[in-house]
Amino acid sequence: MGLLIIRLLNLLNNAPANSTNYFIGLTMINHYEAIKKMSIGEFAELCHVSKSTVSKFARTLGFDDYSDLKDNAAFIENRFNNPLNYRSNILFAMEQDGIDPYFDAVIKDMQYLKEHLDMPAITRFAQAIYDHKKVFAFGILFSESAAIDFQFKLAYNGKFIRTFQDDIVQEELIKSADEQDLFIIFTNSGDYLTKQQIRNGTPRKDFFTRTKAKVMVITSNPEISDFSFVKEAIIFPHQTSYQTHAYMYQMITDLIVSRFKTINEKK
Repeated sequence: MGLLIIRLLNLLNNAPANSTNYFIGLTMINHYEAIKKMSIGEFAELCHVSKSTVSKFARTLGFDDYSDLKDNAAFIENRFNNPLNYRSNILFAMEQDGIDPYFDAVIKDMQYLKEHLDMPAITRFAQAIYDHKKVFAFGILFSESAAIDFQFKLAYNGKFIRTFQDDIVQEELIKSADEQDLFIIFTNSGDYLTKQQIRNGTPRKDFFTRTKAKVMVITSNPEISDFSFVKEAIIFPHQTSYQTHAYMYQMITDLIVSRFKTINEKK
């Protein structure tokens, strides 16, 4: 998925519906396929705003200018050669093989999780959440959906954590964090910790090695446990070719919240 579409969706999910940015973002979504061919003047005319307003909107989304925004408009399936791509790994596979292998894969991975999950690690995550006043949960795309779900689950049990869909906001918060902050990262592949996954060329991400915060990770990549800046990791290796991490996240966060509830009620 292109960076532009991701940032547009984030904007439309959060901006006031009567704001100029919301109107421009909605117009861009509704004419998305045409954006890469439109000049800034043509798009400004479409929105009935000035070219300077469009330039300001592009910068609001985190792009250098309108040209940079257009460069990030193209959707290219598996543009970063990611074998965990949603359309290739799940949708196309279901179209080719039918739904039974998909259900079987989810069941197999869930059973493996049940038999091999590190329950002491679940407790350590819950205790860390209880101990820290400032807790953040971050991910990208489907992993960020898990972070949002986690936020609501904990809120129902009296713990309020923060999350943001905006990758720029996530990055700035991690960079400016101090020793009192706890970051729980959802990343199936583990790439969130080392790469700018949704940016052209997937440039390296190195600010985790410099963060002062405590970093805990939920991932399918066992190598993450060896990263010097990772305090703790919950690993859920896939036993099938399907990427079932959306289901794994739900089970793992339910267990963490359950353990947190127990700890909280004992205090």
